[in-house]
Amino acid sequence: MGSDNSARLRALQPRRYAWRDKSGEHELILAWVPGTDGTPYDFGNGADRRAIEVPGFFIATTPVTQALWRHVMGSNPAARPDPRCPVENVSWEHVTARGGFLDRINASEILGSVAEGDSELRFRLPSETEWEYAARGGPHWPDGFAFSGSNDPDAVAWYGPRWTHRHQLMVRLLGWRIAWRLAHVLGPPRRLRTQTHPVAGKAPNQLGIYDMSGNVMEWCQDVCTDLASIPADGSPFGGGGGERRLRGGCHHNWDLHCRVWWRYGIEQDFHDGCIGLRLVLAHPTAAAT
Repeated sequence: MGSDNSARLRALQPRRYAWRDKSGEHELILAWVPGTDGTPYDFGNGADRRAIEVPGFFIATTPVTQALWRHVMGSNPAARPDPRCPVENVSWEHVTARGGFLDRINASEILGSVAEGDSELRFRLPSETEWEYAARGGPHWPDGFAFSGSNDPDAVAWYGPRWTHRHQLMVRLLGWRIAWRLAHVLGPPRRLRTQTHPVAGKAPNQLGIYDMSGNVMEWCQDVCTDLASIPADGSPFGGGGGERRLRGGCHHNWDLHCRVWWRYGIEQDFHDGCIGLRLVLAHPTAAAT
């Protein structure tokens, strides 16, 4: 019994792959996210919530860096080149298409190094519910943090303008639609020039995962859908639709867009300097329709 427990604990330790290139030494680290184990977590916010069961999985502690993308693909598409910053300017199709990033990393030595003998493990994008569960700290989700690991965006997120008490007062007086328009007309106190930052530059969340609020938005596997259609078993939604889910907010978004429950959607072939990705290592899952 003791040896079985020791083996199980070792299997749940972070998985690591290290390499060196002309820019220095780099490491991919994958943290274990324990599953809900019969106690669903509340996906969403406020009255708009859905109980979700999620099996355990590994997730990268940072977004995919430009160094890792180049190591796998042999090129760097980033609009702002820096090997230790997140790769950006990549579409969902760049990641998932035949011969794309996922195909190549799953055919590389990297998978064998981190799979540790489990031939069924694969790198893939997270489902939207997996992404949010990990961002909330997995089993620590009842902490209720607005951002991944904190209620203070400055502690954990690279973002643009701050949504202040003045903005919230406008919401109470005028409603969201008018307040949002006024916020954009008036603009932030000063014109902000933002950019991506090296990964893991802010504090991690409860599971040691960095940058799930801000820096770059991250692709999920899911086709965009409403809350009622979100699969309750942690799998991605794969029904009809041309937009794919993005989560996390980016370096030029308002801080409120970097909250763990904020949902975006955009065409799967779109790419710009704010969109990147994060890897999950897990057994393949079929998308629900």
